[in-house]
Amino acid sequence: MTGRFSRAKTILLGLVVGVLGLTFIAYAAGTVWVQVQDKKPGGHRILLAVPAVVITLGLKLFPAASLREASAEARPWLPAIEAAGNELAKCPDARFVEIRDPTEWVSIAKRGGSLVIDVDSVDERVHLSFPVRLVPSIVRTLEMSTPPN
Repeated sequence: MTGRFSRAKTILLGLVVGVLGLTFIAYAAGTVWVQVQDKKPGGHRILLAVPAVVITLGLKLFPAASLREASAEARPWLPAIEAAGNELAKCPDARFVEIRDPTEWVSIAKRGGSLVIDVDSVDERVHLSFPVRLVPSIVRTLEMSTPPN
């Protein structure tokens, strides 16, 4: 009986360590946040938080033909996007764009290692943030999905 109990404890400990390890990896990779609030009466509110590692893995599981097509269209801009992502990672926190008019407000900033895009209009409020270090990873995945021209 002691042998079974000991084996069960070992398996349980392995599972706990595995879950904690995966949780740490997901936390370290950062989170992509999407929040949309419809301001109309009875409007909906959507909040989506996805670990960045899921985005990277999801691209690898995406249907190859669709990924090749998207990659082919984006290929001319991929080097510039990757360079921008690498440079943004080095930049201190700052607001890059802020546009205000009587009915809308748009802000693009870097905060705490994430690119943060906020839009507030008469109809809706949208928030998107993602780790800047996610950009080069996505670019590399897209580059590998299609041969160069």
